[in-house]
Amino acid sequence: MSSDPYAFKWDWPAWMKGSVPNPIELFAAPQNLTQPILPGWILGGVINVNERNSSSPDTEREIVAAHSYGHQLNRMMDVLTALIAELPSTKREAAPFRKFSELCQDIQRIKLQAAIRRLDRITSDLATLKATSPDEYGRIAARLRVVLKEEFTSPASAGTKTP
Repeated sequence: MSSDPYAFKWDWPAWMKGSVPNPIELFAAPQNLTQPILPGWILGGVINVNERNSSSPDTEREIVAAHSYGHQLNRMMDVLTALIAELPSTKREAAPFRKFSELCQDIQRIKLQAAIRRLDRITSDLATLKATSPDEYGRIAARLRVVLKEEFTSPASAGTKTP
C-alpha cells in the first residue's frame, strides 16, 4: 500500500481480480481518446456537410462561401416565379403553383421583418451614439442623409418612392 493517503486504489479480493473492472475506472476519463471534433462543417446549426453526404464537401464549402444556399434558392425562386408568370392563368391556379406563391410571400414577409428588426437596432444604436458621442453621430447622420437623398432622387427610383 502507498504511503500517500490520497492515492486510493480499489482493491478487489484475489478471487475477483481480473474478472470485474475496478469500479472507480468505470467513471474515469479514458487514458487515450481519439475523436474528431466537427469532422466536416455545420451549416446554420442544422446541416452537417461531410464526406458521408457530399461527394466533395470542400467544393461545396467554396460554393456556399461565394453564394449562400439562401442566395442560390432565391435565384431559383426568381426563375420559377418568372416561368410561372408565363403560364395561362388557369394553370397558375393549380395547387403546387399556389403553394409556391404562398412560400414566396412568406419568405418576403420574413425578410421584411428581419430588415425592420435590423433597422430598429440601427435606430437604437444611433440614439445611443447621439447621447454618448454627438460629433460621431453628426458625421454618420450626415452620411445617411446623403445616401437617403441619392436614393430618393435617383432616376431609377423616380416616381416609385416618396421622401
